[in-house]
Amino acid sequence: MNKIIFLLVLILFSGRPAQAEVVNEALGKNTSSTFSSSSSAVDNSIATYASSGNINEGPQFITVDLGREIYIGSVKISWSAGALSRDYSVRVSKDNRTWLTEFSGLDAAVGILDSSNGTISQVVSTRRYTVPTRYLQVYIPASSEASAPQVKICEIQLFEAQNLKFNLENVDIFPIIKERAVVIYKTSMAATRGVILYGKSQNNPDQFSQNNESGVINSAILTKLEEGTMYFCRVKAWNASGNTAQLDINYFNPLVVNLAKDKDVTGTFTALPPSDLLVDRSKPVLSRIVDDDIGYFGGMATSQSIIKNDQEVTIDLGESYMIRSVVSFWRDIAYPESFSVSISNDQKIWQEIAARINAGEGALIRSDDGDPIRVINTDTKGERARYIQILIPKNSPYHVKNDKWDFVQLMEIEVLSK
Repeated sequence: MNKIIFLLVLILFSGRPAQAEVVNEALGKNTSSTFSSSSSAVDNSIATYASSGNINEGPQFITVDLGREIYIGSVKISWSAGALSRDYSVRVSKDNRTWLTEFSGLDAAVGILDSSNGTISQVVSTRRYTVPTRYLQVYIPASSEASAPQVKICEIQLFEAQNLKFNLENVDIFPIIKERAVVIYKTSMAATRGVILYGKSQNNPDQFSQNNESGVINSAILTKLEEGTMYFCRVKAWNASGNTAQLDINYFNPLVVNLAKDKDVTGTFTALPPSDLLVDRSKPVLSRIVDDDIGYFGGMATSQSIIKNDQEVTIDLGESYMIRSVVSFWRDIAYPESFSVSISNDQKIWQEIAARINAGEGALIRSDDGDPIRVINTDTKGERARYIQILIPKNSPYHVKNDKWDFVQLMEIEVLSK
């Protein structure tokens, strides 16, 4: 009788798939940090915590080394309710040197309170979860808002992404000056390369551009476009396993007018590299932002210190226009990770079009001199305005090649007509 019951149980459950075990990939891993007792943040105990240094004296961080590259799906961070950050970032890296910011300006106070142990937990579903990464960092900028000068992180938990599939999620095409357009395409998993076929004929596109960068957000430049001509575009991408994804795009028209060219500019981007004698110093620095030149030697303007003050650029178009978008070009080794675009008709009342824009998520192109540049297209939805402003708040996160730099570098701003 017992044998029969055992066989019945075996038959009933043998066809059911085993449930994948949810594993905290951060548990017990090595950490580096400005926090004391940082290992307490990965010990699976809410009763212990890692305590930061004084936020007012410098940025604070905890970096978790996962020991191998994985696809991150989500991160759960538990803070002490009386000592939490209201302005922190989650960043990832493959090499512990170059960081991608998943989210900036996060507020732990909006997490879930557990009154039994005095913690507030927040779950971050990472936007770049499909890029394999080894290091995860919780980063708190200097002098950021917090409920105490020294914050406490009780636990960091990290979970791997599940059931990943490779496909094209979104394709965006926007024209820029000099008969060019930028194609930005997003894939569900990191693409290792991509090809864009384009031309006047849908059945026989006779031009192509390619991207050999690896990532979820990828870009390529279309060149030699004729104004007023409609073009067809096909995007095809490959991932590391050789899988492909393809998407056909309807016709697009590259005709644009750059309203910002040679217009009046004010702002804090007034510096040039002090020791580079090859940099053109014959024209005012601010005018380089609207001179149709995106090269290092003739077209770049450098901000003042982001740590000390807000940094901004304001362009006066001379009169009010209906605007299609604002395109900003940033040097790839010195760009902001959180800036805003606003418009106005009188410089008194400002309308914020977009905030917390990360230039690192822009299209990667190169100038005629070979300079790597990030291009961000901010849609203004046809709003009418005379003044355009780009603002980088004091102490905002930014990416720089040299740790001693506290500035960013702007190559150009285009204001495209509707």
